[in-house]
Amino acid sequence: MIMSNRSFDIIDGDIYAGISGIDLNFEHMDLGEGIVLSKISAHVLNSYMVVFDQSRTGGNEPLDVADARIRKDPDGSEWENVTARTEIVPAQQEFSITAQLYFPAGAMSDPGKDRFLLIRWIIALLRIWSAPTVLVPIIGNTSLASTMGMNERSLFPFETESRGIQLEASSGRSQSLKRLAWVKETWKSGLELAGRHEELRLAIQAIDQAHFVRDCGLGVLLVWAALEGLFSPSRSELQFRISALIASYLEAPGSERRELYKRLAKLYGERSAAAHRRSSIDRNVLFESMQILRRIIIKMLSDSSVPSKDDLEGALFGAKQEKGT
Repeated sequence: MIMSNRSFDIIDGDIYAGISGIDLNFEHMDLGEGIVLSKISAHVLNSYMVVFDQSRTGGNEPLDVADARIRKDPDGSEWENVTARTEIVPAQQEFSITAQLYFPAGAMSDPGKDRFLLIRWIIALLRIWSAPTVLVPIIGNTSLASTMGMNERSLFPFETESRGIQLEASSGRSQSLKRLAWVKETWKSGLELAGRHEELRLAIQAIDQAHFVRDCGLGVLLVWAALEGLFSPSRSELQFRISALIASYLEAPGSERRELYKRLAKLYGERSAAAHRRSSIDRNVLFESMQILRRIIIKMLSDSSVPSKDDLEGALFGAKQEKGT
């Protein structure tokens, strides 16, 4: 989730978030509030332990992990050494960590603020703006580039899900200070704006989670639920009204608005097909729907404004659109 109620903070002090899928062409970037994005190099490898019970018939029959022989005895005093029956299977997931976000213990420490929320928020903006390939596979209490002793280091998996849709920025993975200026300028005001507008908060959560949805139809429903939340003044004539309102929000009157309206109406038809499973959903429908939602979110965060339904109706029928709050 992008925003939530305060979670149990498993790291009391500073937090370091290891990032993959991004290439920084600078060493450090101060994002404000003590939060720093920096360039590092590390490697994360997930490994899984598979336990085989050699005493059973067949020799390689998997051992039930609930078997009492590999659990603590009822009296809580004995363990059985199963090393001889244990094989380490190489993981399917490997991550090259190329950057990290540093969050000091005092960052956003006001009541109700959550640093894990903050990690997810900034990463979501990075994905939306210029780095859709970004992942945070691991977080910890020390920099992955440090030499802190193993007994002092705490590391936890964070984002290890496989993606349902693979997206790349047309400009590549390289990020400059100039390219990331929007994230630096927007994250704090955007967090406050999303705190006042539930529909925007859910829209950013929806587009972020859409990267990881395995089923394209479910992804389309997720994205269009967010669009409906932002642009549906009523539950009637949704295809026309939502398509028209989005087009009038994103484009000035003219041929480009008309073409966008047609494109949106077609996408909404695919959304309805996904809802009723009338046909298989092309992955491109999810991609195009995410692109539309991305444009909307960037505009709202850049304007520091979520338009009211009156603003949207006014833009649709040619009235001057006033800046929302």
